[in-house]
Amino acid sequence: MSKFILSLLLVTSGLGISTAHAKELVNLPVPYISEAPDGLMVKPWNNSCEEASTAMLDEYYAGNRDKKTAKTKAKKSILRYVEIENKVFGYNGNTNAAEMIKIINEYSMYFEAIIKINPTLDDIKNELTADRPIIALLYGKNLNNPRIQFSRSGSYYHTFVIKGFDDETEEFIVNDNGDFTKGLDLRYKYDTILGALRDYALRDYNHKTQLTEKPATVLFTSQRMLVKTVGNNKIYLIKDNKKSYVSSPAVFKTRGWKWSFVQTVSKTWLEKFQSGPAI
Repeated sequence: MSKFILSLLLVTSGLGISTAHAKELVNLPVPYISEAPDGLMVKPWNNSCEEASTAMLDEYYAGNRDKKTAKTKAKKSILRYVEIENKVFGYNGNTNAAEMIKIINEYSMYFEAIIKINPTLDDIKNELTADRPIIALLYGKNLNNPRIQFSRSGSYYHTFVIKGFDDETEEFIVNDNGDFTKGLDLRYKYDTILGALRDYALRDYNHKTQLTEKPATVLFTSQRMLVKTVGNNKIYLIKDNKKSYVSSPAVFKTRGWKWSFVQTVSKTWLEKFQSGPAI
């Protein structure tokens, strides 16, 4: 993880009292995925910012530390979520916070998420400091980024991953999947993103409101991997880079997990994690 602490020491004049004010820079290593990996804004890629955001966090929580995800893999990951949404909802464009939560929590094998309404700057920074990237839901027009290709007749709805912050410049660091040239480690002012946060409005059965609306909405995310090793039926939860033994099948029911979440890993891979309490 790229995390840097910058400390600014201020000495109180005349009193000889030193007061330390921490200036912090956090930049989590989230691999970048463009919503249109081939650079073509045609279906389904022209409405794939939600899927690309989710796919980026699959890569991050799986432990991938590449700067960018390979194009072939990125397209496959986005299309997987497009197909799931088509099956579950009957459409894939402009999924709102509740729909994104359903898809992530029921189909991602690497992380889970919750909706956070009206997050403060400190709320967001606390998550990032804890190594947990955030999916931001936005009225994209307010980002004032001319490189994002919004339709003038559309909703300007957009999502991307907030992966860091810089207190010195008062900027969030994001992976903006809609900016094909500068989307990796792109910076927006704190006030710009906080002022642009919205959700997509679902007010009709045709899913064509073309509106974003307040309150400000983001998705807080956290690691959730279920694994076992070859020849061993013990299942472990990987969360916050610790492994916890799942002591009973009943845990799956109470937490709403699917058995299909369980992945087989090597013993060497599992042993690199510290042990947490059994669940």
